[in-house]
Amino acid sequence: MKLLKRTWADVSLDNLAHNYSMLRSRVPADCKFLGVVKADAYGHGALPVSRRLSELGADYLAVSNIEEAVQLRRGGIRLPILILGYTPPFYAEDLVDMGIRQEIHSMEYATQLNHALEGSGKRLKAHIKLDTGMSRLGFFGYENQETLEQLKLISRLDNLLLEGIFTHFPSADSYDPSDEAFTRLQFERFTGMVEALTACGIHFKLRHCCNSAATLLHPEYALDMIRPGIATYGISPSEEMEGRFDLRPLMSLKTMVSQIRDFKPDVSVSYGRTYTTPGPRTIAVLTIGYADGLSRSLSNRICFLLHGKRVPVVGRICMDMCMVDVTEVPEVRVGDEVTVFGTDEGASLPIDDMARAMGTIPYEILCDINKRIPRIYLDGEQRLEILQYIV
Repeated sequence: MKLLKRTWADVSLDNLAHNYSMLRSRVPADCKFLGVVKADAYGHGALPVSRRLSELGADYLAVSNIEEAVQLRRGGIRLPILILGYTPPFYAEDLVDMGIRQEIHSMEYATQLNHALEGSGKRLKAHIKLDTGMSRLGFFGYENQETLEQLKLISRLDNLLLEGIFTHFPSADSYDPSDEAFTRLQFERFTGMVEALTACGIHFKLRHCCNSAATLLHPEYALDMIRPGIATYGISPSEEMEGRFDLRPLMSLKTMVSQIRDFKPDVSVSYGRTYTTPGPRTIAVLTIGYADGLSRSLSNRICFLLHGKRVPVVGRICMDMCMVDVTEVPEVRVGDEVTVFGTDEGASLPIDDMARAMGTIPYEILCDINKRIPRIYLDGEQRLEILQYIV
């Protein structure tokens, strides 16, 4: 079947290679790279991104859950995979059989996983999650003798093999001195606990702290492995960091003009009559709506790119369509491409602009792009692959 170019996303694999190399260059050459491909590689397509990361030399991949890990294995990905979230102990043998690593965040969970593997002769490779200030999953990684005693017990469980230990920084993307001090405190808490475990004879092959922001701003915390997420996809971890590093976005979201109409003044457009033409206007209907992941909250608030010019969205965004004012683009024709975010004829419309208009972050927008939108993978101008989830 031919590609239905109604609405689609171009994904630049050469930009992925650039970002990978740039992030690698921030840390020592022997530091391993874990590619975070959870949430369908932040909406970019987990399998194509994982394949390219494997080719580039990534050492590990990370996902959120066992379903995502199974998808990668079924797709032929052979790199070690770390699950960053909870997996029911019932699946412990499956994790071992697939060569999946599992995070462990509590004594209870470790005991359950070990029990599920009793009598199997199998050992599950695990990464201990220390909570050093994120206050989410994890063992308390500071001022807690109980954590040390629990980890000593876990290290002696027959069916678990402690391969790694890690923590997560919640504010490493901030230049505020108090946030920088907090990130430094987290690192000190983490290394303090690791040193205490080492003194007890418990050693870890992989110690990892650095997310995207820490890889860029605090590479001295890299230790044995980095695990950048959003920066791998060319997006700055925070507004403060925008433009400070040579990150190149992978994705441009495109749609098409399906109809063009001329309206007189004082004509209302779309549901709720939230927009009325202030004078004679030319309005184009586009083939993208909130069912594709374009938030209805952006109605009357953002612009797209058409022939390199910004055209405002007018009226409420519908389920499958929206309207833009193309009065200033007289050359527009039905079938023309429109860029929702990305680049077009030398002009750029960053996804960050859309995130600011929504009061959110680019992560959410990328993850919300619907699975009915095909992803087209490009190396330069060459089309390498098309991922169509539905057909």
